[in-house]
Amino acid sequence: MRIQSKFTLSHLIVGLLSCVLAGGVAYQLIKGEYETRSLRRGYDAFKTELAGYVLAHGSLNNALATEPFEEYVERMRTAGTLPALATDAPAYRFLGLDGKGVVVFPAGGYKIGDVLPEEVLAASEPVRTANGIEAYAVPIGDEILGRGDGGLMSVVTGSLAWGALAAVVASLLLAVGLGRGMTVRLRDLANAVRAMRRSPEELFQMEVVPGDETGDLAEAFNAMSRELAQARVDVRELSVRDPLTGLYNRRAFEEQASTFFESCKRYGQSMSVMMGDLDHFRVLNETFSHEVGDLVLEQVAKLILENSRKSDVVARYGGEEFVVLFTNTSRDKAAIACENIRRAVESFDWEQYHPGLAVTISIGLADNTDLSSTGSMLTRADQYLSAAKAGGRNRLAGAE
Repeated sequence: MRIQSKFTLSHLIVGLLSCVLAGGVAYQLIKGEYETRSLRRGYDAFKTELAGYVLAHGSLNNALATEPFEEYVERMRTAGTLPALATDAPAYRFLGLDGKGVVVFPAGGYKIGDVLPEEVLAASEPVRTANGIEAYAVPIGDEILGRGDGGLMSVVTGSLAWGALAAVVASLLLAVGLGRGMTVRLRDLANAVRAMRRSPEELFQMEVVPGDETGDLAEAFNAMSRELAQARVDVRELSVRDPLTGLYNRRAFEEQASTFFESCKRYGQSMSVMMGDLDHFRVLNETFSHEVGDLVLEQVAKLILENSRKSDVVARYGGEEFVVLFTNTSRDKAAIACENIRRAVESFDWEQYHPGLAVTISIGLADNTDLSSTGSMLTRADQYLSAAKAGGRNRLAGAE
């Protein structure tokens, strides 16, 4: 089930339960209040009818011996002498007592002749006539609903039912609206995550709407996306860079050199490759330590970068070997750059790293004039490098 459906269903269930609970409580409160009032109304009518019953026969004992209470009530209602309050119902029957507190009209589980407990007698009310108090009434009995009473309760019940139905419809609409509103941002976030999985190289950013958890999620997603993008850049850089010098590694150099070679071949342009090797570097490491050797490699990389162009490709080819691809450059112009590199390495103040330290570099240079690949250019540059070493080191070979 989709999260929007879950939100909608949960809101709908809460709304329905609220409607049922509110309607049920309202119905019970109205019903209870109506029954209480009906009971009181019947009780008042009972006292009125009982007073008339006693008065019509002179005393309660005469009335009981002469005519049943129900027949008297029916006769008086037919004659129209009882209040209109009682005309829609039969004789009201509540607990009635004689002047001594003995039950004469049973109700509420009490029988004729019973003597009531003190707590029940305390709730009794006198029934007065012109001759004084002849009887007592106790509000214990059952309400009797007249013809109009049932209709009124039907109206009340129907009104509550229609109100509950309207509340259910409103709850449904509200649940759908809230569910859609609460999940639209989550759908956007889910779509962004899926898009990022499809295109991991792209940077995805969501609009951040502050104020709720979805805004926090969007902000966290944006931060994660930026971090992943930066991590991909870092990983890519690590895969093509030498960790010590920061120059391109051998694989990256050969890939770029091959691309440049094909371009120069297509457009008839010149390119040159220099291969340099630090002189007696193994002896340098053994004499001054590998730590000093690493410092030398880092500084040589900086010197080569300072004496080459941004368009040139500089790499650490392996160990103490460095290569430079001079793009769109003839051999004579590349030779000038190579000589600048050689002199920069030779003249640098190496004793700042260790007293007595001196560093030089031997260089071989080749171009693409009569060669068919970057591999053949590197091979020729390496041959000239061997010639430079054989010729005494600290020199450039292949410039002629």
